[in-house]
Amino acid sequence: MRILDKYFIRLFVFALIFSLFGVWLTALIVDLVEHFDTFIDRHASLFLVIKYYLFWSPYMIGLTIPVAVLLACIFSVGQLAKHNELLAIKAAGISLYRILLPLLILSIVISFLTMVFGEIVIPAANKRKREIRNYEIGRESKEKNILRRNLFVQGDDGRIFHLEDYNIKTKTGNGVLVQKIVKNRLVEQIEAKKMSWRGNGWLLENGRERIFSDSLSQPQGEEYRTFGNLFRADLKVEPEAFAERPKDPEEMGYFELAKYVKIRKSAGAEISKELTDLNSKISYPLINFIIVLFGAPIAANPRRSGMAVGVAITLFIAFCSYVIIRGALTLGHNGILSPILASWSANILFFILGSILLIKAKK
Repeated sequence: MRILDKYFIRLFVFALIFSLFGVWLTALIVDLVEHFDTFIDRHASLFLVIKYYLFWSPYMIGLTIPVAVLLACIFSVGQLAKHNELLAIKAAGISLYRILLPLLILSIVISFLTMVFGEIVIPAANKRKREIRNYEIGRESKEKNILRRNLFVQGDDGRIFHLEDYNIKTKTGNGVLVQKIVKNRLVEQIEAKKMSWRGNGWLLENGRERIFSDSLSQPQGEEYRTFGNLFRADLKVEPEAFAERPKDPEEMGYFELAKYVKIRKSAGAEISKELTDLNSKISYPLINFIIVLFGAPIAANPRRSGMAVGVAITLFIAFCSYVIIRGALTLGHNGILSPILASWSANILFFILGSILLIKAKK
């Protein structure tokens, strides 16, 4: 079996590389045609366009690798079935489960590597891609948008800042909520209509301050006072922290996004969208394994293993999975489905279907 395992793995890896390049090239051509007018209108140089697509590629690879894995599965298993190699191996007393074992193990490895790729490479590439699109190709000024809205910033001392808006030029914010959390307990909360930088600290205007305590000497559990002006030099956040553009979830890795979700949750903000995206950073890479579990039994049927049929099956499955994934994520973003169900529904569905197909497949 070691020789057969190596042969099967080599066949699958070759098909995967070829499929991934084909899917990436197709997506590149489609995106280039779609944005060709923009590049011409903005007088973007060839070097700039190449640089943009260099940083565009990691996200597209992470997005389309399940399709490439499915294509590789259909082609590699289909080739074995087409040339009756599967039949010969089964005749030697080896079950279909054992034949597909190295492929299933390899798909788990691919899922893990995709998670690592999505944690380390994709967020940084997406951020750089946006900068090239907006500032180098779009020629937008970095100072053009001086107003930031709905900001969540974490300080170094356990404080969380939520501002409805912040003016980069004047260094002032409106709709201010500052919370200090120590050991998962809220100990201080400041609400103010306005906050402005005074060189060595922040001046808060027209608000109230609440200090919570567990002390038995304070039966009500908190101190409360209003203020017209309150200067706080101990709010250890520089204006530059508010000036930085908030990252999109696709520009964050799993742990960074988890930290952001925690900040928003502590401030009482709606987190359905962020929590759905957080769960999908785990569920989407794992679909590489599940899609193999689903596609291998189909490809193992010699009557369906033709090249044209294999491509048609792949495109149909990819289209269905994309519709299900995007539809579920949209429902999760809008709070209609729970974030966990929205992120994992496609995985659950294809796992069930794949298990049924594998059980019913000729052993």
